[in-house]
Amino acid sequence: MFNSLGLGLTRRKRNKLVTILLGSTSADAILGFEPKLVLNFKTDTYKTDGAATTFSSAITHTRASSATMVNASGTLVTVGNNVPRTGHHIYNGSAWVNEGILHESEARTNLVTYSNDLSNVAWPNTNNSNTTNAGVSPDGTSNANKVVPTVSSGVHYTYQDLSLSNTDHSFSVYVASAGYGFATICAGVNGSTLYYAVVIDLSDGTQTALYSAGTHSKTVTVEPVGSFYRVSINGDGEKYYVVGASDTGTYTPSNYGFKSFSGDGTSGILVYGAQAEAGSTPSSYIPTTTASVTRAAETLTVPAANLPYDSTNMSIQIDGKMTYADTGGDNGKLIRWENDINNKLWASLDSSGASTGSIYWTQRSLGVSDFTSSLPQFSPDTNVPFNLSSRHGSTFLNGAVGGTAGIADTTPTSFPDLSASNLSLGHNLMGTIGQFRMWDEDITDAGIVEAST
Repeated sequence: MFNSLGLGLTRRKRNKLVTILLGSTSADAILGFEPKLVLNFKTDTYKTDGAATTFSSAITHTRASSATMVNASGTLVTVGNNVPRTGHHIYNGSAWVNEGILHESEARTNLVTYSNDLSNVAWPNTNNSNTTNAGVSPDGTSNANKVVPTVSSGVHYTYQDLSLSNTDHSFSVYVASAGYGFATICAGVNGSTLYYAVVIDLSDGTQTALYSAGTHSKTVTVEPVGSFYRVSINGDGEKYYVVGASDTGTYTPSNYGFKSFSGDGTSGILVYGAQAEAGSTPSSYIPTTTASVTRAAETLTVPAANLPYDSTNMSIQIDGKMTYADTGGDNGKLIRWENDINNKLWASLDSSGASTGSIYWTQRSLGVSDFTSSLPQFSPDTNVPFNLSSRHGSTFLNGAVGGTAGIADTTPTSFPDLSASNLSLGHNLMGTIGQFRMWDEDITDAGIVEAST
Protein backbone atom coordinates (compact mmCIF):
# COMPACT_ATOMS: atom_id res chain seq x y z
CA MET A 1 0.00 0.00 0.00
CA PHE A 2 2.67 2.48 1.03
CA ASN A 3 4.88 1.74 -1.97
CA SER A 4 1.90 2.47 -4.21
CA LEU A 5 1.86 5.94 -2.66
CA GLY A 6 5.36 6.45 -3.91
CA LEU A 7 6.88 6.81 -0.46
CA GLY A 8 9.89 4.66 -1.35
CA LEU A 9 10.07 3.14 2.13
CA THR A 10 12.23 0.22 3.12
CA ARG A 11 10.48 -2.84 4.58
CA ARG A 12 11.52 -1.86 8.13
CA LYS A 13 10.28 1.72 7.76
CA ARG A 14 7.11 0.52 6.09
CA ASN A 15 6.37 -1.81 9.01
CA LYS A 16 7.15 1.01 11.43
CA LEU A 17 4.67 3.31 9.72
CA VAL A 18 2.01 0.60 9.77
CA THR A 19 2.60 0.11 13.50
CA ILE A 20 2.29 3.83 14.23
CA LEU A 21 -0.81 4.32 12.07
CA LEU A 22 -2.60 1.31 13.51
CA GLY A 23 -1.74 2.29 17.05
CA SER A 24 -0.52 -1.20 17.92
CA THR A 25 2.60 -0.24 19.84
CA SER A 26 3.19 -1.72 23.29
CA ALA A 27 4.03 0.08 26.51
CA ASP A 28 7.67 -0.82 25.83
CA ALA A 29 7.79 1.13 22.58
CA ILE A 30 9.40 4.54 22.11
CA LEU A 31 8.00 6.80 19.36
CA GLY A 32 6.53 3.71 17.74
CA PHE A 33 9.81 1.78 17.85
CA GLU A 34 9.22 -1.62 19.43
CA PRO A 35 12.21 -3.06 21.34
CA LYS A 36 13.15 -6.61 20.39
CA LEU A 37 14.57 -7.28 23.89
CA VAL A 38 12.74 -6.26 27.07
CA LEU A 39 13.86 -7.19 30.58
CA ASN A 40 11.41 -5.48 32.94
CA PHE A 41 12.45 -6.64 36.39
CA LYS A 42 9.83 -4.48 38.12
CA THR A 43 6.84 -6.01 36.36
CA ASP A 44 8.52 -9.41 35.87
CA THR A 45 7.87 -9.31 32.11
CA TYR A 46 10.41 -10.30 29.49
CA LYS A 47 10.64 -10.37 25.69
CA THR A 48 13.21 -11.77 23.28
CA ASP A 49 12.88 -11.16 19.54
CA GLY A 50 9.72 -9.25 20.43
CA ALA A 51 7.94 -12.28 21.92
CA ALA A 52 7.01 -12.85 25.57
CA THR A 53 9.28 -15.20 27.51
CA THR A 54 10.51 -15.85 31.07
CA PHE A 55 13.40 -14.57 33.19
CA SER A 56 15.32 -17.84 32.97
CA SER A 57 14.86 -18.06 29.20
CA ALA A 58 15.89 -14.45 28.58
CA ILE A 59 18.88 -13.99 30.87
CA THR A 60 21.32 -16.00 32.97
CA HIS A 61 21.89 -15.09 36.62
CA THR A 62 24.61 -16.49 38.89
CA ARG A 63 25.61 -15.96 42.54
CA ALA A 64 27.44 -18.73 44.39
CA SER A 65 25.97 -17.88 47.81
CA SER A 66 22.80 -16.86 49.56
CA ALA A 67 21.95 -13.16 49.85
CA THR A 68 19.43 -10.82 51.46
CA MET A 69 16.81 -8.57 49.89
CA VAL A 70 13.66 -6.72 50.95
CA ASN A 71 10.27 -8.07 49.85
CA ALA A 72 6.99 -6.26 49.17
CA SER A 73 6.12 -6.30 52.88
CA GLY A 74 9.33 -4.47 53.73
CA THR A 75 10.83 -7.57 55.34
CA LEU A 76 14.50 -8.42 54.97
CA VAL A 77 14.58 -11.98 53.63
CA THR A 78 17.30 -14.42 52.55
CA VAL A 79 17.30 -16.18 49.17
CA GLY A 80 19.43 -19.17 48.19
CA ASN A 81 22.38 -19.66 45.88
CA ASN A 82 21.80 -18.37 42.33
CA VAL A 83 18.29 -17.13 43.16
CA PRO A 84 17.86 -13.69 41.54
CA ARG A 85 16.72 -10.95 43.88
CA THR A 86 13.79 -9.72 41.77
CA GLY A 87 11.06 -7.78 43.52
CA HIS A 88 13.57 -6.00 45.76
CA HIS A 89 11.92 -3.06 47.56
CA ILE A 90 13.36 0.20 48.84
CA TYR A 91 11.65 2.38 51.45
CA ASN A 92 10.99 5.91 50.13
CA GLY A 93 10.14 7.32 53.54
CA SER A 94 6.46 6.37 53.45
CA ALA A 95 6.09 3.19 51.39
CA TRP A 96 8.01 0.20 50.06
CA VAL A 97 8.67 0.59 46.33
CA ASN A 98 9.56 -2.24 43.95
CA GLU A 99 12.87 -1.32 42.31
CA GLY A 100 13.32 -4.47 40.22
CA ILE A 101 16.31 -6.74 40.68
CA LEU A 102 18.94 -6.16 43.37
CA HIS A 103 22.28 -6.76 41.67
CA GLU A 104 25.70 -6.62 43.33
CA SER A 105 28.61 -7.34 41.01
CA GLU A 106 31.16 -7.27 43.85
CA ALA A 107 31.68 -10.06 46.34
CA ARG A 108 31.56 -8.65 49.87
CA THR A 109 32.55 -10.11 53.26
CA ASN A 110 31.02 -9.05 56.58
CA LEU A 111 34.02 -8.90 58.91
CA VAL A 112 31.88 -8.40 62.03
CA THR A 113 31.22 -11.60 63.97
CA TYR A 114 27.92 -12.10 65.79
CA SER A 115 26.51 -9.34 63.62
CA ASN A 116 23.16 -9.43 65.41
CA ASP A 117 24.06 -10.66 68.88
CA LEU A 118 25.37 -7.71 70.87
CA SER A 119 25.20 -9.81 74.06
CA ASN A 120 28.13 -11.93 72.81
CA VAL A 121 31.60 -11.34 74.24
CA ALA A 122 32.65 -10.21 70.76
CA TRP A 123 30.85 -6.97 71.67
CA PRO A 124 32.36 -5.38 74.82
CA ASN A 125 30.31 -2.70 76.58
CA THR A 126 31.06 0.55 78.32
CA ASN A 127 28.19 1.53 80.64
CA ASN A 128 25.64 -0.24 78.43
CA SER A 129 23.31 -3.17 78.92
CA ASN A 130 22.37 -5.19 75.83
CA THR A 131 19.28 -7.35 75.55
CA THR A 132 18.74 -9.64 72.56
CA ASN A 133 15.36 -10.37 70.97
CA ALA A 134 13.99 -7.15 72.39
CA GLY A 135 12.20 -5.66 69.38
CA VAL A 136 11.02 -6.32 65.85
CA SER A 137 13.91 -5.98 63.42
CA PRO A 138 14.02 -5.38 59.65
CA ASP A 139 13.77 -9.14 59.08
CA GLY A 140 10.29 -9.13 60.66
CA THR A 141 11.16 -11.16 63.74
CA SER A 142 11.69 -9.99 67.32
CA ASN A 143 15.46 -10.29 67.22
CA ALA A 144 16.64 -6.69 67.45
CA ASN A 145 19.04 -5.82 70.27
CA LYS A 146 18.03 -3.21 72.83
CA VAL A 147 21.02 -1.14 73.89
CA VAL A 148 20.35 0.76 77.12
CA PRO A 149 22.72 3.29 78.75
CA THR A 150 23.14 2.54 82.44
CA VAL A 151 22.43 5.07 85.20
CA SER A 152 26.19 5.56 85.67
CA SER A 153 27.50 8.95 84.65
CA GLY A 154 29.82 8.71 81.64
CA VAL A 155 29.88 7.62 78.03
CA HIS A 156 27.75 4.65 76.94
CA TYR A 157 28.60 2.45 73.97
CA THR A 158 29.01 -1.07 72.60
CA TYR A 159 31.86 -1.84 70.20
CA GLN A 160 33.77 -4.44 68.24
CA ASP A 161 37.53 -4.51 67.66
CA LEU A 162 38.42 -5.29 64.03
CA SER A 163 41.73 -3.45 63.50
CA LEU A 164 41.20 -3.03 59.77
CA SER A 165 43.81 -1.87 57.29
CA ASN A 166 43.87 1.77 56.27
CA THR A 167 41.96 1.13 53.04
CA ASP A 168 38.35 1.91 52.22
CA HIS A 169 35.85 0.08 54.43
CA SER A 170 32.19 0.60 55.25
CA PHE A 171 30.69 0.07 58.69
CA SER A 172 26.90 -0.06 58.71
CA VAL A 173 24.26 -0.80 61.32
CA TYR A 174 20.46 -0.53 61.58
CA VAL A 175 19.20 1.64 64.45
CA ALA A 176 15.77 2.66 65.75
CA SER A 177 14.38 4.42 68.80
CA ALA A 178 13.57 2.49 71.96
CA GLY A 179 13.07 5.40 74.33
CA TYR A 180 15.96 7.65 73.30
CA GLY A 181 15.59 9.54 70.05
CA PHE A 182 19.21 9.65 68.87
CA ALA A 183 21.93 7.16 67.99
CA THR A 184 25.67 7.73 67.76
CA ILE A 185 27.73 5.58 65.39
CA CYS A 186 31.51 5.83 65.41
CA ALA A 187 34.66 4.53 63.78
CA GLY A 188 37.68 4.99 66.04
CA VAL A 189 41.33 4.05 66.39
CA ASN A 190 43.23 2.59 69.33
CA GLY A 191 42.49 4.88 72.23
CA SER A 192 39.57 7.29 72.38
CA THR A 193 41.25 10.49 71.19
CA LEU A 194 40.93 9.84 67.44
CA TYR A 195 37.46 9.13 66.11
CA TYR A 196 34.77 9.91 63.54
CA ALA A 197 31.26 9.90 65.02
CA VAL A 198 27.86 10.79 63.58
CA VAL A 199 24.65 11.45 65.53
CA ILE A 200 21.35 10.49 63.85
CA ASP A 201 17.85 11.70 64.73
CA LEU A 202 15.82 8.49 64.83
CA SER A 203 12.55 10.29 64.08
CA ASP A 204 13.54 11.31 60.56
CA GLY A 205 17.07 10.02 59.85
CA THR A 206 18.71 13.43 59.74
CA GLN A 207 22.29 13.89 60.83
CA THR A 208 22.24 16.24 63.80
CA ALA A 209 25.98 16.30 64.51
CA LEU A 210 29.32 15.07 63.23
CA TYR A 211 32.19 14.88 65.69
CA SER A 212 35.67 14.16 64.42
CA ALA A 213 39.09 14.17 66.04
CA GLY A 214 42.14 13.48 63.93
CA THR A 215 42.50 13.19 60.17
CA HIS A 216 39.88 11.11 58.40
CA SER A 217 38.67 10.55 54.84
CA LYS A 218 35.09 9.41 55.34
CA THR A 219 31.48 9.91 54.31
CA VAL A 220 28.17 9.02 55.96
CA THR A 221 25.06 7.57 54.32
CA VAL A 222 21.64 7.08 55.93
CA GLU A 223 18.96 4.84 54.38
CA PRO A 224 15.40 4.54 55.78
CA VAL A 225 14.31 0.93 56.33
CA GLY A 226 10.82 1.09 57.81
CA SER A 227 11.12 2.24 61.43
CA PHE A 228 14.91 1.72 61.27
CA TYR A 229 17.68 3.72 59.65
CA ARG A 230 20.71 2.00 58.22
CA VAL A 231 23.67 4.26 58.97
CA SER A 232 27.00 3.70 57.25
CA ILE A 233 30.41 5.30 57.82
CA ASN A 234 32.51 4.84 54.71
CA GLY A 235 36.22 5.46 54.24
CA ASP A 236 39.64 4.59 55.59
CA GLY A 237 39.70 1.61 57.95
CA GLU A 238 39.70 1.88 61.73
CA LYS A 239 40.18 -0.33 64.77
CA TYR A 240 36.88 0.03 66.65
CA TYR A 241 33.31 0.17 65.39
CA VAL A 242 31.03 1.65 68.00
CA VAL A 243 27.29 2.21 68.50
CA GLY A 244 25.23 3.67 71.33
CA ALA A 245 22.25 5.82 72.33
CA SER A 246 22.12 9.51 73.08
CA ASP A 247 19.46 11.56 74.83
CA THR A 248 20.20 14.65 72.72
CA GLY A 249 21.14 15.38 69.12
CA THR A 250 24.07 17.68 69.84
CA TYR A 251 26.46 17.74 72.76
CA THR A 252 30.05 18.23 73.81
CA PRO A 253 31.71 14.99 72.66
CA SER A 254 33.78 12.82 74.93
CA ASN A 255 35.34 9.37 74.32
CA TYR A 256 34.92 8.23 70.69
CA GLY A 257 32.62 11.20 70.11
CA PHE A 258 29.94 9.95 72.52
CA LYS A 259 28.11 12.07 75.05
CA SER A 260 28.82 11.74 78.76
CA PHE A 261 25.52 11.54 80.65
CA SER A 262 23.53 9.43 83.11
CA GLY A 263 20.97 7.14 81.50
CA ASP A 264 17.63 6.37 83.09
CA GLY A 265 18.34 2.61 82.91
CA THR A 266 15.31 1.93 80.71
CA SER A 267 15.47 4.07 77.59
CA GLY A 268 17.75 3.08 74.75
CA ILE A 269 17.87 2.23 71.06
CA LEU A 270 17.27 -0.86 68.95
CA VAL A 271 20.30 -2.14 67.04
CA TYR A 272 20.32 -4.74 64.27
CA GLY A 273 22.68 -6.14 61.65
CA ALA A 274 26.15 -4.68 62.12
CA GLN A 275 28.44 -5.00 59.11
CA ALA A 276 32.00 -4.02 58.25
CA GLU A 277 33.21 -4.70 54.72
CA ALA A 278 36.02 -3.75 52.38
CA GLY A 279 34.60 -1.21 49.96
CA SER A 280 33.75 2.46 49.76
CA THR A 281 29.96 1.93 50.03
CA PRO A 282 27.69 -0.40 52.04
CA SER A 283 26.21 -3.47 50.39
CA SER A 284 23.23 -5.62 51.33
CA TYR A 285 23.29 -7.09 54.82
CA ILE A 286 25.29 -10.32 55.34
CA PRO A 287 24.38 -12.08 58.64
CA THR A 288 27.22 -13.68 60.64
CA THR A 289 27.72 -15.69 63.82
CA THR A 290 31.08 -17.15 64.84
CA ALA A 291 33.02 -16.09 61.73
CA SER A 292 32.97 -13.66 58.86
CA VAL A 293 30.70 -14.52 55.91
CA THR A 294 31.09 -13.73 52.21
CA ARG A 295 28.31 -13.00 49.75
CA ALA A 296 29.46 -13.97 46.26
CA ALA A 297 29.50 -11.65 43.27
CA GLU A 298 26.49 -11.70 40.94
CA THR A 299 26.41 -11.83 37.15
CA LEU A 300 23.60 -11.12 34.68
CA THR A 301 24.33 -12.30 31.16
CA VAL A 302 22.12 -11.95 28.08
CA PRO A 303 23.13 -14.67 25.59
CA ALA A 304 23.97 -13.52 22.08
CA ALA A 305 21.08 -15.59 20.74
CA ASN A 306 18.63 -13.38 22.69
CA LEU A 307 20.15 -10.07 21.64
CA PRO A 308 18.88 -8.04 18.70
CA TYR A 309 21.74 -6.99 16.46
CA ASP A 310 22.12 -4.79 13.40
CA SER A 311 25.49 -3.75 12.02
CA THR A 312 24.35 -0.17 11.30
CA ASN A 313 21.63 0.73 13.86
CA MET A 314 21.25 -0.14 17.57
CA SER A 315 19.51 1.58 20.51
CA ILE A 316 19.65 0.78 24.25
CA GLN A 317 17.92 1.90 27.47
CA ILE A 318 18.54 0.99 31.13
CA ASP A 319 17.22 2.41 34.41
CA GLY A 320 17.60 1.65 38.09
CA LYS A 321 19.38 2.83 41.22
CA MET A 322 23.11 2.71 41.92
CA THR A 323 25.29 3.01 44.99
CA TYR A 324 28.75 4.42 44.41
CA ALA A 325 31.49 6.69 45.76
CA ASP A 326 34.07 9.02 44.25
CA THR A 327 36.90 6.50 44.22
CA GLY A 328 38.75 7.57 41.09
CA GLY A 329 38.54 6.19 37.59
CA ASP A 330 35.88 4.45 35.55
CA ASN A 331 34.38 2.11 38.13
CA GLY A 332 30.79 1.63 37.06
CA LYS A 333 30.28 -0.32 33.84
CA LEU A 334 26.52 -0.66 33.72
CA ILE A 335 26.61 -2.50 30.36
CA ARG A 336 29.45 -4.42 28.72
CA TRP A 337 28.91 -6.00 25.30
CA GLU A 338 32.21 -7.36 24.06
CA ASN A 339 33.57 -9.52 21.26
CA ASP A 340 37.24 -8.86 22.01
CA ILE A 341 39.41 -6.04 23.32
CA ASN A 342 39.13 -4.19 20.02
CA ASN A 343 35.39 -4.61 19.41
CA LYS A 344 32.97 -3.80 22.21
CA LEU A 345 30.29 -1.42 23.51
CA TRP A 346 29.76 -0.23 27.04
CA ALA A 347 28.05 2.32 29.28
CA SER A 348 30.13 3.44 32.25
CA LEU A 349 29.99 5.80 35.19
CA ASP A 350 33.03 7.97 35.84
CA SER A 351 33.90 8.46 39.51
CA SER A 352 37.09 10.46 39.27
CA GLY A 353 37.20 13.88 40.92
CA ALA A 354 35.54 16.59 38.84
CA SER A 355 34.22 13.99 36.39
CA THR A 356 32.33 12.07 39.07
CA GLY A 357 28.76 11.42 37.97
CA SER A 358 29.43 11.50 34.22
CA ILE A 359 28.00 8.70 32.10
CA TYR A 360 29.99 7.62 29.05
CA TRP A 361 28.62 5.57 26.14
CA THR A 362 31.53 4.06 24.25
CA GLN A 363 31.81 1.85 21.20
CA ARG A 364 35.17 0.43 20.16
CA SER A 365 35.50 -0.94 16.65
CA LEU A 366 38.66 -2.29 15.02
CA GLY A 367 40.68 -0.98 17.97
CA VAL A 368 39.43 2.62 17.78
CA SER A 369 37.14 4.04 20.50
CA ASP A 370 34.39 6.60 20.01
CA PHE A 371 32.33 7.93 22.88
CA THR A 372 29.75 10.43 24.01
CA SER A 373 29.36 11.65 27.57
CA SER A 374 26.86 13.47 29.75
CA LEU A 375 27.57 16.36 32.02
CA PRO A 376 28.07 15.22 35.64
CA GLN A 377 24.56 14.59 36.89
CA PHE A 378 24.82 12.02 39.66
CA SER A 379 26.21 12.56 43.14
CA PRO A 380 27.82 9.65 45.04
CA ASP A 381 25.34 8.10 47.48
CA THR A 382 23.22 5.04 48.11
CA ASN A 383 20.29 4.23 45.80
CA VAL A 384 20.93 7.03 43.28
CA PRO A 385 18.25 6.89 40.51
CA PHE A 386 19.46 6.70 36.91
CA ASN A 387 17.86 6.36 33.48
CA LEU A 388 20.18 6.11 30.47
CA SER A 389 19.69 5.52 26.77
CA SER A 390 21.81 5.52 23.62
CA ARG A 391 21.80 5.13 19.87
CA HIS A 392 24.67 3.48 18.04
CA GLY A 393 25.62 2.96 14.43
CA SER A 394 28.34 3.00 11.83
CA THR A 395 27.80 6.76 11.23
CA PHE A 396 26.54 8.06 14.60
CA LEU A 397 26.73 7.66 18.37
CA ASN A 398 24.82 9.53 21.05
CA GLY A 399 23.52 9.08 24.59
CA ALA A 400 20.89 10.61 26.86
CA VAL A 401 20.62 10.81 30.64
CA GLY A 402 17.43 11.72 32.46
CA GLY A 403 15.78 13.26 29.39
CA THR A 404 18.82 15.19 28.16
CA ALA A 405 20.75 14.10 25.09
CA GLY A 406 24.46 14.65 24.62
CA ILE A 407 26.21 15.97 21.54
CA ALA A 408 26.23 13.26 18.90
CA ASP A 409 29.42 11.87 17.42
CA THR A 410 28.66 11.69 13.70
CA THR A 411 32.02 10.31 12.62
CA PRO A 412 32.62 7.07 14.53
CA THR A 413 35.05 4.56 13.06
CA SER A 414 32.36 1.93 12.51
CA PHE A 415 30.00 -0.18 14.57
CA PRO A 416 31.68 -3.23 16.14
CA ASP A 417 30.65 -6.72 15.12
CA LEU A 418 28.88 -8.02 18.24
CA SER A 419 26.51 -10.40 16.49
CA ALA A 420 27.90 -13.44 18.32
CA SER A 421 28.73 -11.78 21.65
CA ASN A 422 26.97 -12.11 25.00
CA LEU A 423 26.10 -8.96 26.95
CA SER A 424 27.00 -8.44 30.62
CA LEU A 425 24.26 -6.41 32.32
CA GLY A 426 25.21 -4.57 35.51
CA HIS A 427 28.79 -5.61 34.74
CA ASN A 428 30.12 -3.40 37.52
CA LEU A 429 27.04 -2.25 39.40
CA MET A 430 26.07 -2.19 43.05
CA GLY A 431 22.37 -1.35 43.03
CA THR A 432 19.13 -2.24 41.30
CA ILE A 433 18.02 -2.54 37.69
CA GLY A 434 14.42 -1.71 36.87
CA GLN A 435 14.31 -2.20 33.10
CA PHE A 436 16.59 -2.93 30.15
CA ARG A 437 15.52 -2.55 26.51
CA MET A 438 17.28 -2.97 23.14
CA TRP A 439 16.28 -2.12 19.57
CA ASP A 440 17.99 -3.30 16.38
CA GLU A 441 17.28 0.12 14.87
CA ASP A 442 17.92 3.81 15.48
CA ILE A 443 15.19 5.27 17.68
CA THR A 444 16.59 8.79 16.96
CA ASP A 445 17.75 11.54 19.32
CA ALA A 446 14.13 12.32 20.19
CA GLY A 447 13.70 8.65 21.03
CA ILE A 448 16.65 8.36 23.40
CA VAL A 449 15.46 11.53 25.15
CA GLU A 450 12.02 10.00 25.70
CA ALA A 451 13.46 6.61 26.64
CA SER A 452 15.64 8.16 29.37
CA THR A 453 12.83 10.24 30.88
